[in-house]
Amino acid sequence: MEKTIKKAELNRTSQRRGFTLTEILIAAGVLSLFMAALFSLYSGGTRMSSQTMWTQNIINQLKLASRQISTSIKKSSYPSSLTFPGNIVENEKPDFALHYFRGTMHATESADLAAGGSKFLALTESTPAKTGYAASDNTDAELVYHIFSLTSEGQLNYSRFRETVGGNDIQALARGTVPPPGADGVYRTTLCRDVETVFCEPSSTAPKSPLSVRINCLIPRGNTMRSETAIGNPNVALIPHNTIGGW
Repeated sequence: MEKTIKKAELNRTSQRRGFTLTEILIAAGVLSLFMAALFSLYSGGTRMSSQTMWTQNIINQLKLASRQISTSIKKSSYPSSLTFPGNIVENEKPDFALHYFRGTMHATESADLAAGGSKFLALTESTPAKTGYAASDNTDAELVYHIFSLTSEGQLNYSRFRETVGGNDIQALARGTVPPPGADGVYRTTLCRDVETVFCEPSSTAPKSPLSVRINCLIPRGNTMRSETAIGNPNVALIPHNTIGGW
């Protein structure tokens, strides 16, 4: 009888130490919810950290791109030659005006052209063929072409080309495209990434109106956007273009 009682007590103890299937399922569900919340918190923190880093990088890139565009536009000039004893021969052909893409250029619509994407801004900077008032100071004219382009991957590229021209050839000089095929590429860099659109618009209808260039960047697979506007005062007339390339 005593052995039977002890055996019954042992069975009750074993039952108290065990878990039912229902309890195990409930515990597993609670653990799953906890792990899901923990993962969501970690994922959200990582995403926020990545977004903050992207924003900081893009702000710096936009400032760099804006500064380069404004500086280049201010350097725009018609090819000129300072001739002895001080007369200036200037070439005012539209070839050497400031060319820009009219309206909004989308990265997804860009074409891969030789300039590293679709041109949206092209201008010429010239150094006079003669820097003094004596014949011994005569030098060849140097033309520098500044090209800004947008690729289908959202890269805003800047390229610089250089060409040397004889001073006596300045007045009749013509260039069908900017830069011309014979110009030497001397510099190229990517100013900004993740660019969605570039919008160019003059501030007025005046021939030499300040040009506004707005750059819009969009974080990959997200909705965060950052924008910057560059404004430059050209020294030459503005010529708009409705098509990509060929100018």
